Order: sequence, then C-alpha cells, then structure tokens
Amino acid sequence: MNMTTGEYLPPTSPARTPGAAGHQPPAAARTRMPRLWIAFVAIAAFGLEMAVSARYGYDRDELYFLTAGRHLSFGYVDQPPLTPLLARLTATATGNTLVGFRVLPALAMAALVVLTAAMSRLLGAGRTGQLIAALAAATCGEYLGVMHELTTTTPDFVCWGVTLLLVMRLLDSQDPRWWIAIGGCVGVGSEAKWNIGFLVAALAVAFLLTDARRLLRSRYLLLGCVIAAAIAAPDLIWQAAHGWPSLAVFRSLQGAAGHNRATYWVAQIFFTGPAVTPIWIAGLVWSLRSKAARPFRPVAVACTIVIALQFALGGKPYYPGAVFTFLFAAGVVPLERWLAARKPLAGLIRPAAVMSAVMLISGAIGLPIALPVLPARTLHTVPLQKVNYDLGETISWPKQVALVAREYDSLPGAERRQATILTGNYGEAGAIDRYGSALGLPQAYSGANNFWLWGPPPAADSAAIVVNMDPAFLRREFAHVRLAATFWNGLGVSDDEQGAQIFIVTGLKTSWAQAWPAFRDYS
Repeated sequence: MNMTTGEYLPPTSPARTPGAAGHQPPAAARTRMPRLWIAFVAIAAFGLEMAVSARYGYDRDELYFLTAGRHLSFGYVDQPPLTPLLARLTATATGNTLVGFRVLPALAMAALVVLTAAMSRLLGAGRTGQLIAALAAATCGEYLGVMHELTTTTPDFVCWGVTLLLVMRLLDSQDPRWWIAIGGCVGVGSEAKWNIGFLVAALAVAFLLTDARRLLRSRYLLLGCVIAAAIAAPDLIWQAAHGWPSLAVFRSLQGAAGHNRATYWVAQIFFTGPAVTPIWIAGLVWSLRSKAARPFRPVAVACTIVIALQFALGGKPYYPGAVFTFLFAAGVVPLERWLAARKPLAGLIRPAAVMSAVMLISGAIGLPIALPVLPARTLHTVPLQKVNYDLGETISWPKQVALVAREYDSLPGAERRQATILTGNYGEAGAIDRYGSALGLPQAYSGANNFWLWGPPPAADSAAIVVNMDPAFLRREFAHVRLAATFWNGLGVSDDEQGAQIFIVTGLKTSWAQAWPAFRDYS
C-alpha cells in the first residue's frame, strides 16, 4: 500500500521479476544499452533524411501548412493546430528554406529509432537485439518516407511512439504516476492529429481485457485524462464553433475506404519492407503469446486492435504505422535468441551481422520509393509515385507558379489591378503563397479546406486567374471564361498537376460574398 496515495502497488513489478523467461536480471543487464551504436544509427537516419531534404521540393501538404502557419488558430478544417504552428516556427527559424523546413521531420526520424531501441530494452532485448531494433526502425520504408516531410503524420508518429513507451514504463514499474506523462503526451498528440484517439481507445480496451486493469483504479489516471482533455480542448472548441467541418473531411476520406481495404495488408508488408516484416510479425506473435511478454500484453493487444480497426474502417494503410515501433522492439527479443543459437558463417561472420546487412541492403533497395534519391525525371519511366504518392507531389511547383505569373502579367493594367487568383486545391494556393510574392502575384484564394475560411477575395476584384477548376462551374459563376494555358511539368511525370488548366475569368455574376459558399470544398 502506498501510504501517500492510498493506492495498492505490488512490491515487485512482474517485468522485473528475476528469472522471468526472456528477461535478464534487472539492474546491470537491462541498463547495458549500446548507446553509442544506437546513437550512430539515429544520426545516420537523420543524416540520410537531410542529405535528400532539398531534392524535388515541398509536398502539397507542406505548402498548405506554410500558409496555415501564417494564419495561426486554435483549429483548422482538416487538422489540429500543431503542425501549422511547427511549420511557422520552423520557417521563421530557418529562413523559410526547404532544407531548414526538413530538419524537424529528420529529427523525428531519429527519435523513432531511439524510441524503438528503448522499447526493446524494456522488453528484455540485449545489446544485439537493441541494435537490430534501432536498425529496423531506421530501414523501415514507411518511416523513411513519412519522416521526409513536415506533415501531421510527423508529430503524430512521434507522439504515438512516446505514448507506447510511457505505457510500457507504467506497466514495468506499476507506478500509476506515469499516467500523468501519458496524458500529457496524448494531449499533444491530439493537437497533431486526431488519429491518436484510436490508440487511446485500443489501450483502454486492452487494459480492461488484461490483469493490468488494476492500474485503471488510480487518481493519477484521472489527472492524466484531465491534462489530455485540457490540451485538446482548444481544437475541440474551435471545431464546435465552426460546425464540426472535420466531419465533412472524414466523409470525403471514406470515399477511398474500399481501395484502402484492398491494399491494406499488402501495404503493411511493402511499406515497412520485406526484411523487417518478419521482425514485426514475430513481435506481434511473441508479444501476444509469450509468457515473458505478459507484463506488456496490454500494449501488444492495443497494437493489434489498432491495426485491425484501421482496416475495418478503411483507413489509409499508413495510419497505424507508429505501432511498428513496439512490434519491431518485441520482434528482436526472440530473434536475438534465435541468432545467438546459430553458428557463425564460415566460422567468422556472426548471424546477427548477416541479419543487419540484409536489413541495410533491403532498405537501400527500397530507398528510391521512400525518398527522392533518383532524378525527378526518372518518375516518368519508373512511376514510383504509384507506390509513394508524395514523390509526384513534390515536383515543379515553382514552374507552375511561374506560369500563373505569366498569365497574370499578360492582363491589361486596369484588369490586373482588379484580378484575384483562385485555385482548385490547397497545394496550388500554398505554392502561390510561397513563391508568388517574388513574381509580383497577389495572395491566392481557394475553396479547399481552410483556404475557404480565409476567403473570399476582395469585393472589388472582378476578374481572376483560375488554376485547375471545373470550367462548367466557372461558367455558372462568371460571364466570361477563357482557357489561357495548360501546365506541363516538363518531366513527363504523371501527378495531380500535370495537365492542369489555367483560365482567365471575368464578369462575376454576383458578389464574392454571395458566390463564395459555392466554392467550398472540404475534402
């Protein structure tokens, strides 16, 4: 009994019971973490991300977040406020350069490496196992691709990883005070992406299904919930005040649910990589069945629920990707023992070294899919963007903005002074905001997501340069619609902007205030 809180604390945590199968004696053995080697792997992962940080260009979402960062708010139509805030801070601190913008996600990649290794140590992995766990995270294609860009997924994955590690600390120590840190991390994660709610729900079910339910009877859990709710509250209040626009975004995303389910399980293999897939599968089985993993069973159950739930709901295959930090960590425990039982190849080469080499080679083979290591023109003949959609989303934005500027400059002076710029999606609007000022372009407007809330255009504007919008819709709103140009990226690369049409429209039939509701596109 804890005399301070009145709560029951077992005298010995199950995870620290000496002699438990698969666990080393606690004090010395479990603290012999190969910190230098893990740090080397983390630094190498960071260095790789930074080495290709300036290739191609900004992603569509990054351009959106740059603009959103200049309109700081407690909430946005399609995401919580953390990522726009990070975009604003990063751009300000690094001079609004692409390389500087990519520092934060590269650091997040290094964090995933360290988090995975730390989890493996808690699960009982030795020096070799911890290093393999770090390599698994560092060579995971999904992590390499996601952590190349500053999007909502970047802080989301890190918050998931930290939450999983904190829950493991809670289970390992049986100290309910960890609920406070867990609540804080969940709160921050909720300000990054609402996706963390699935992890919270899965953990709640997992605790109720296992003997860890005793840890739910704690005032520290209540305090953690209050902290999480307090951090999440501003975004929720903003959503409520604006009529819950996120629900319209969710309904739009559900349009791809069938395709997501059809590709979901194959994607789990190819997104992580063929060499590390056996590790996370072994981790899933071992953590659910092994007696040695029993102290951490709630985390294993939660990870399983999250993966299955995202499939059932038709979520994008990468949504549960952060759970692989735990599954990699769990998988190296039986893998380490299996490797230790194998004889050295040719009497010299340790099996663990062979395994590490296979992971590195596999990661290198998959690198062109995850990162922009090949010339952008290569995407024309080898359409890697069909697997990693973002590769095609990061090319030729300055060229498109230059085309818009050419058409804008071609307008007669009087008409140009009363012309606005409209775009069909937020990437195009974000690109004009990022590159257009240097070319003399005014602010861009769009009906896409939060851009709609930042509109309408000035009432005095009677003409517009329009990028990539339905001409039939434009004819309903304007008296004159003329096709002025068609954008081609010059690389032959198939993406959402290839073939985008640019129109010059005049004669708005009503006022912008009356017409603007028809432009809204929450998707």
